[in-house]
Amino acid sequence: IFPTDASINFSISQTSNTEVIPPLLQVINRAGDWETVESIGFPMGKNKTMVIDLKDKFLSRDVRIRIVTNMQIYWDYAFFTDDESHNFTTHPLKMKSADLHYRGYSEMYRKGTYGPHWFDYNTVSTGQKWRDLEGYYTRYGNVTPLLDAPDDQYIIANAGDEVTVEFYADLPEVQDGWTRDFIIYSVGWVKDGDMNTASGNTVLPLPFHGMSAYPYAEKYPDDSVHTSYNKKYNTRFINSNQFKNWLRQNDL
Repeated sequence: IFPTDASINFSISQTSNTEVIPPLLQVINRAGDWETVESIGFPMGKNKTMVIDLKDKFLSRDVRIRIVTNMQIYWDYAFFTDDESHNFTTHPLKMKSADLHYRGYSEMYRKGTYGPHWFDYNTVSTGQKWRDLEGYYTRYGNVTPLLDAPDDQYIIANAGDEVTVEFYADLPEVQDGWTRDFIIYSVGWVKDGDMNTASGNTVLPLPFHGMSAYPYAEKYPDDSVHTSYNKKYNTRFINSNQFKNWLRQNDL
């Protein structure tokens, strides 16, 4: 998937010549025509698998389906399965530690012309790449308490930052014929520095659960919990001076 950004969305909103058609699931109706039965959304990421429930979606004995969109999405394959069921068990792991630090940027590349970007973790570059959003970020070091629960106390990370998380490996042996996989469940928000992103120049306003929109009309919680969190963790101030100096040094 090649996603849009704030500037592209803003441009589209200003013209009647272009309309974004999200992926639509269509089937053959009784008249023999294609009919939309559901908007299925699009992959939440660059190389994600989507699961679409086809139960009660067909409108005739013709079980052909198609996906219609004008978004730039490349599907590598599609398949269906009937009455598929598997036994599985889950074992939540307790987090041992989490450390926030600066790392840099993994080298970005593509495996093919139309494929998503991939990243080589072992090839790293450092330095200035973008104009930073001005404001207070989470200080480097131990941030374990900020990842314990999906609350409003989270890590505010800048470009190039990395979080290393360790877990207690308290797991049973894998049963014969079974395989094990790992899933990291995260809750958070992302804001870029696009010139048309709302409040795209600053870290503030901080998002929080319960806000009606972003930017929001409500007031950010100022109770003792939120105040203490900000004073203790979000003390790393960053402005655009470093980016401006980099531009001068490189005659840009």
